[in-house]
Parts: sequence; C-alpha cells; structure tokens
Amino acid sequence: MNHMPTFDLTLQKTYFKMGFFNVGVGCDRHVRKTEGPVRLRLGRDGREVAARVDRHATQNGTPRIMGGVPLRDWFQANFKPMGTVAVDLASHDVIVLDRK
Repeated sequence: MNHMPTFDLTLQKTYFKMGFFNVGVGCDRHVRKTEGPVRLRLGRDGREVAARVDRHATQNGTPRIMGGVPLRDWFQANFKPMGTVAVDLASHDVIVLDRK
C-alpha cells in the first residue's frame, strides 16, 4: 500500500483531449474534501494555473481535477496519449504534475 501522496497517472485519451484527470480512491484523502479551486503546477518548476476540484463528475465521488485549456495544452505539448504523468498531492493547495 502506497502511503505517499503521489501516483502515476495514465493519460487517457479523454484527459489528453479535454484537460482534466481523475484521482483514484487510493489518493482521494490527499485532495480537498469539498469542490472548489486548486492550483496546478505544470512541471516540477513550471508555471501554476488555476484548476477546480469536481466531486460530482465521477460515480464514486472521487475527485476530478479540471484544468481546462492550460492543462490540455500542457499535456499535448509534453506527452502522448496513454503516457504517464507523475502527480504529487503533497500540498492541499497545489497539485504538481511532471514527467515521470
């Protein structure tokens, strides 16, 4: 069981095209409990963009991180569909995404 607030995200085609991703049940506790704003850092030392936690998009209530156009563009510039993105949830305010 991984207790670190990090996980490897497989960049599903919908994530790649739409600029969002789901956080699995194993990391749910590391994301804010309510819907609302969160910041995404695109790359370990990259720029931060505004995003939103949506807890109604998935059937089991786990968080979906909605990053919109900036996240989509970053995914498409740095990854291929089904590639792996390292997600760090160590901060409740900023989710850090990076190459694995």
